[in-house]
Amino acid sequence: MGLIQSGKYKKDEKLPPEPELMKLLSVGRSTVREAVKILVHAGFLEVRQGDGTYVKTPSVGFQTVQSTLIPQNFKQVLEVRRMLEIEAAGLAALRRTEDDIQVMRSRLDLRNEYLDKGRYAEYVAADISFHMAVVEACHNDVFSAMYKVIADGLRELLSQLILDTRGYEDNTIYHEAIYMAIKAGDSEGAKRYTAQNLDAVTLGKRL
Repeated sequence: MGLIQSGKYKKDEKLPPEPELMKLLSVGRSTVREAVKILVHAGFLEVRQGDGTYVKTPSVGFQTVQSTLIPQNFKQVLEVRRMLEIEAAGLAALRRTEDDIQVMRSRLDLRNEYLDKGRYAEYVAADISFHMAVVEACHNDVFSAMYKVIADGLRELLSQLILDTRGYEDNTIYHEAIYMAIKAGDSEGAKRYTAQNLDAVTLGKRL
């Protein structure tokens, strides 16, 4: 990520082969491959089958998010996320259906599986997908549309964070608590655990 941002590799320039990247970054093959997957997911790289990996201009959406939110307004992003996710959790506990519960459970299971396997690109996507499922359980189309806007930015932002902070602590325990509270119809509990999860983001770069 730093090599791209520094301008060492420019748009449409082909990255060196894996062995050279391993030597350049002083990391193993699996780390290089996972980093490439995350950067592809975030829109920074493009894999051209049979040719190689090339630097790609980030999407307009991410450029907008990056210029307006990173790093000077990161606190504001978290404030908006906090307002949306806490209220969504409370409403979801009151309005969720059995189908909603099943969707949340399946997405949370995927999140946990990808984390255990170190598949961080898929982990970020599954984490956002779980929170989107919570919002969708509110059964409010306007609410869902609003969260999707912030989620699109968060997906790329969190991809960058996980690259820069591999030592961050996971907080799966809060996600499980959010799910259980919603399943039990505990609106206040769902809001409380969501707030604790978001507080952890500011303290430990967690998702």
